[in-house]
Amino acid sequence: MTTLGQLEHLVLKVSQAVKDLRLALESNEIDALEAILVQTSQALEAINGYGGSQKAEEGIQKLKADILALAELDSKRLMNSLDQASIDHQVNGELIKLAMQRSAALQSFVAQKSLGATYEIGGSIPGASGNLLSKKV
Repeated sequence: MTTLGQLEHLVLKVSQAVKDLRLALESNEIDALEAILVQTSQALEAINGYGGSQKAEEGIQKLKADILALAELDSKRLMNSLDQASIDHQVNGELIKLAMQRSAALQSFVAQKSLGATYEIGGSIPGASGNLLSKKV
């Protein structure tokens, strides 16, 4: 059986990593994302492999069972932290999707504004060969 201190450390590690990722995503701190993603990945792997589990679901279930075996006050506190980490993790997924959409939109906008998108160096229209458009268009 895992001690209260070990459980607190694991739950705190996960909740802090997921919270840090959420804050970085919300504030668009691109430079900090790599380190935070590594930290979050390690924390989630620790939960998924909790108790030597090979499957993620088994690790999470074993962790919850060990938390529920604690005194009621400690159990509630740790379960609340774990629940908040789960919510933050779901929000992070949505924020990542939005960031990917924003990135694709910016790339498209920049590509459309470039001179090459409008005219080629020789002054011709890109993709046009003679009087016919090429297959690139």
